[in-house]
Amino acid sequence: MFQFLPIEAALRRLNSQLDRIMPLLTPSGVVLGLLLGTRVAWMKPSVTILFAIITFIGGLGINSNAFFKVVKKPKAIFVFILGANVVMPLLTYAIAAMVFRNQQEIATGLILLMAIPTAITGYIWSGIYKGNGALSLTLILVSTLLAPILTPYTVSLLANTSVRIDTAGMMASLVLMVVIPSIAGILINNATKGKVNDHITPCLKPFSKVGLFLIIVINTAQVSERLLANASWAYVPIALTCAFLAVIAYPISHTLGRIAGLAVQESKSITFASSMRNISAALVLAIAYFPPETALPVIFGIVFQQSTCAVMAYVLYGRKKPT
Repeated sequence: MFQFLPIEAALRRLNSQLDRIMPLLTPSGVVLGLLLGTRVAWMKPSVTILFAIITFIGGLGINSNAFFKVVKKPKAIFVFILGANVVMPLLTYAIAAMVFRNQQEIATGLILLMAIPTAITGYIWSGIYKGNGALSLTLILVSTLLAPILTPYTVSLLANTSVRIDTAGMMASLVLMVVIPSIAGILINNATKGKVNDHITPCLKPFSKVGLFLIIVINTAQVSERLLANASWAYVPIALTCAFLAVIAYPISHTLGRIAGLAVQESKSITFASSMRNISAALVLAIAYFPPETALPVIFGIVFQQSTCAVMAYVLYGRKKPT
């Protein structure tokens, strides 16, 4: 008779191992993509499918009942929107206007990086540091549903108009990659009364991380030839700016939560949700709708996001809490 439990146990162990190496896994995808270049061009059509699978798996963990419970006290949601969708994009715009005044594609890439919705991995880090799980999942849902509107229009508003922006195309891509699969996952969660998370979802989580790795490899490979050909010391200020934005988001969002008088658990959830972005989605959009140079800040964002989170979480909250 077929035994599922050993396979489930093995997949849970694999997921735990992948969690530990996430700060190295995503930058490794960038390096591999640069090395492989056009040799993986044939994999490009799989990116949208892979991303939809990742967001579907994330959606399986979101329960609409928890969402409505949090919505009844929306102050935390408003603080998140203020930090993630107002303060950080405006700060990024100001920095980009000063540092990259004559590099419109780079400035647009930085703004895109801060206009993209929150990352599902923010929920993982919030759980590690004992944040409010229901709030974290709700913020992912809210950010996901608002993304087709907020992302393209934030970029259109703040980016230099000489960079052509396909707003309709970006909206359609976000709906297909993020909104529809997320809603499908939520519906299945509700239909099973959350039981899908007992055995199925934990077994799927390793595949979402592998899918993220493949997306980074494939999309980086698409721009590798152009990026490597133009590689120079000019990349240094781009990298430093991306690192600065990745770091500064944590104290800003943490401070907003404290000013608003939120509970410590809620403040932690908002900090991770506001600071971590769905950069793989940003990379897909940068490749599809912008000049190749626009992808450069996004690629540096991939390099810094997980490692920065590990450092800043320790700075703000100390060591990881035992589970």
